[in-house]
Amino acid sequence: MLDLIWINGEILHLSDARISVEDRGYQFADGVYEVIRLYGGKPFTLEPHLDRLIQSARGIEMNVPLEKPALTSEIRKIVAKSGVADGFVYLQLTRGVAPRNHVFPDNAKPTLLFYARPLPPPQLPGVGEGVKLMAVEDERWKRCWIKSIALLPNVLAKNKAVAAGADEAVFIDGGVVTECSASNIFAVIGGKVVTHPVGSKVLPGITRAVLLDCAATLGIEVDERGFVEEEAIRASELFITSTTREVSWVARWNDRYIGQARCGPVTLSLHKELRRRVTAETK
Repeated sequence: MLDLIWINGEILHLSDARISVEDRGYQFADGVYEVIRLYGGKPFTLEPHLDRLIQSARGIEMNVPLEKPALTSEIRKIVAKSGVADGFVYLQLTRGVAPRNHVFPDNAKPTLLFYARPLPPPQLPGVGEGVKLMAVEDERWKRCWIKSIALLPNVLAKNKAVAAGADEAVFIDGGVVTECSASNIFAVIGGKVVTHPVGSKVLPGITRAVLLDCAATLGIEVDERGFVEEEAIRASELFITSTTREVSWVARWNDRYIGQARCGPVTLSLHKELRRRVTAETK
């Protein structure tokens, strides 16, 4: 396995890569990113991830410097050269290098980079302990549909949760459950899968979208609506999703156990269908 990075059209050893201290991603967090899961050296849901990258870039009035087919080809090249089989691709796009000024520069060239890293296989739902969530007030901005590199509020929330003995922070906005610091959240209430709609406070997660389609395939009813903390605590099942973790069942919310304190049947069936799709796409 090689530590390689694609940066502005050039492939280098990661240790040789350099970015100017005047890059706006460094000085203003003026950029967006994506994380794409690899299975057997093949990216899963690559096209939806790149579509979201384009949408996020437009959200901050920036263009992706490569057309999607060319970007797809370059990502596949770096994955093949790196030798990473099971892992992820991290992709970051910033507005580029310019003298520090809040006003967008006229002619800055965007900084585009991506590299592959290995990951251990995600823990299967029902195996081991469930996730422990800690509720945190949602103090983030109202453009969470943009996958921005400005993640400090998420980082602070995650570390607060970990310091308290939890695994993940779940955001509460005006009493309503939105999402987690690094994942989307779902509840099973009255036999329905309930999750907050994407929008100002919820990222359009790629795994989230796949899971909703899995639910349709399995005939599981979905209700996209906001739900309050009390509903979450009394749900028969809770689970969270992300690109790197797939699906993780939730055992506790603060100091309260969820359901039967074990992975529920809806979570298990949805994850089984997700894995079937991963196999079909990446073989």
